[in-house]
Amino acid sequence: MGSGETEVRACGICSIIERVKNRTFPDWIAELPRSWLTLGDAQFYRGYCVLLAKRHVTELHAIPRGEAHELLDEVLAVGRTLAELLNPLKLNYECLGNQEPHVHWHIFPRYADDSMRLGPVWLRPEAERRVALEEGARLELITAIRRELVRRLPTARIG
Repeated sequence: MGSGETEVRACGICSIIERVKNRTFPDWIAELPRSWLTLGDAQFYRGYCVLLAKRHVTELHAIPRGEAHELLDEVLAVGRTLAELLNPLKLNYECLGNQEPHVHWHIFPRYADDSMRLGPVWLRPEAERRVALEEGARLELITAIRRELVRRLPTARIG
């Protein structure tokens, strides 16, 4: 590279979206009009999901206003779905983008039996949060989220 050039890194979220589109991402839950919903890898927080904007954009304010409102409606539908289905004490929503500069939300259900429930999820060591569900439990959770989400947001595609 020459002076002043920067290395362009592939977008990890766009890579996940390609796997979802190709049906090679096992934790895909649903396609929504403006986003893709996946089950997250930190199932210490049972029901943790990640909502990925379909449009590759690095800042929420860069999305056209109407589209951003539609995307937020999808975040709200996912939150309502998780609240109804899992009855958490609290839901935490995070749209950071520091490590993966592509608009996406982490939606973490928080439960009363979590000794660290008053702090950010990121304070829990990664090895503790990155818990995988047993295959049957994972598929059952994905199916339940799909069923409730489609009831709340009929435009969701799950097949």
